Amino acid sequence: MNNKVLVICGPTATGKTSLALKFAKVFSGEIISADSRQVYKEMDIVTGKDIPLDFAKHQSELIWHEKQLSYYDNTFTRIWLTDLVDPNEPFNVAFWKEGADLVIADILSRNKLPIVVGGTGLYIKSLLHPLADIYVPPDPQLRSSLAGLSAPDLFRLLQEINPAKSISLSPSDKSNPRRLIRYLEISRHKINAPPLTLVYTGLQIGLTAPKQHLSQLISNRIDERIKNGAMLEYQRLVSRYDKNLPAFSTPGYIALSSPNPISRWLQLENNYAKRQTTWFLHQPGVSWFDVTRDGWYQSLYQLVAGWYNEEVWDKN
Repeated sequence: MNNKVLVICGPTATGKTSLALKFAKVFSGEIISADSRQVYKEMDIVTGKDIPLDFAKHQSELIWHEKQLSYYDNTFTRIWLTDLVDPNEPFNVAFWKEGADLVIADILSRNKLPIVVGGTGLYIKSLLHPLADIYVPPDPQLRSSLAGLSAPDLFRLLQEINPAKSISLSPSDKSNPRRLIRYLEISRHKINAPPLTLVYTGLQIGLTAPKQHLSQLISNRIDERIKNGAMLEYQRLVSRYDKNLPAFSTPGYIALSSPNPISRWLQLENNYAKRQTTWFLHQPGVSWFDVTRDGWYQSLYQLVAGWYNEEVWDKN
């Protein structure tokens, strides 16, 4: 079976989903969401699921963690891996990778093109590179014992336990206690990854825009989500769930709990876009397209069409 997938990545608000919908129609594809917040049910407006109105929700025959995977579809494509779990259920990159493997195999078996689209960099990286570390489970006891330590103290511990890993860390990693605790967790664990970790051959497309233009796109999206009922969605959710759950760590939900939600949301979303851009710029093999430049879509289309029609893509 061919293992080719098209990946559309980049910072928020650059039009990744709309581009994926176009390409799904042109290249007989189906969309797989790679977004760490869109996996949650009930969190639709603030997370920007943006499911087109002509798409209806269905249950598939694919079973993931004893659940039937659902998808949205219309007459020409499907959208997968949204609405996987409730906001109070645990979720991580290993869970997403397991679901993505199931869905990609199903899409390829029907001679269609998997189109992975989203801004959660680690999800996308897990598809294209073997990441055994994602299967190391959380260690609550270890996390509790390390919770009160500062970043310098955690880094010194990592130097003792895993010197090679400590040398590889960026300044940002070294100053982030949450990441350092995870690195310590992984270093202390004997990794037992699944016997087969599927890795795919992907064409990676990155969408970007100049900072000022991107900030305006983000502002427009926030205004639209506020008009569509983002605050009501947030209030409904916090009446049912603990707002300190990981599911609520997205910029929008953090902002909506503040005294000045719109300005705070804009600030957090711009910071998030900056982190996304930094992540993807450090990933190998991404072909970047500035959505403000003339002719960007035509150039992108030619690249994808040439890759799609290579002899190694056998649809027969």
